[in-house]
Amino acid sequence: MSTSNLSQQHQSGFTLIELVVVIIVLGILAVVALPKFINVQQDAQISTVKATGGGFKSGINLAHSVWAVKVGSGPKEDLPVFGTAQSEQVDFNSFGWPAQHYIYGNEASPVLDNVEDCVSVWEVLFQNSQPSVSRLNVDAVETDYKASYINPNQCTYFYRANNTLSIYYDSRTGTVTTDLDPNS
Repeated sequence: MSTSNLSQQHQSGFTLIELVVVIIVLGILAVVALPKFINVQQDAQISTVKATGGGFKSGINLAHSVWAVKVGSGPKEDLPVFGTAQSEQVDFNSFGWPAQHYIYGNEASPVLDNVEDCVSVWEVLFQNSQPSVSRLNVDAVETDYKASYINPNQCTYFYRANNTLSIYYDSRTGTVTTDLDPNS
């Protein structure tokens, strides 16, 4: 084969040096881009919990306002708050804050005193079951939030996608706060 034939052959593919340079550049981009992606994802989760907490607080305040107008003092069982159906009624504690929601059974003085009460308050406030909730460490169902009862009369709803984010509810005072510190 003559030298003129060799120079006319077309070289294809990458050299080893070119491949190493491309891999290094991709590695640098990944190191720079990954933290930014994680921050964006975390920011979205924080915004989700903040918005859900705001909706929960609005529902609590609306229910309390209905209680204040229709009852004014003391506990109340099965007060129609969000409509006339039984599924839209709320049970109020002696302070006038939502304490539970049960269609069946009567209590003279409803109290938020277990995780089922926490779930029931959430479900009556979010009538369309979105965002969804279930009991923490008990239900295997994949829901948006997991409810936990805190003694006395308090609930925490942990965001499933990032359980360091949560919504807190105290039925003694109507306080609703969000814990948005993902590092806690």
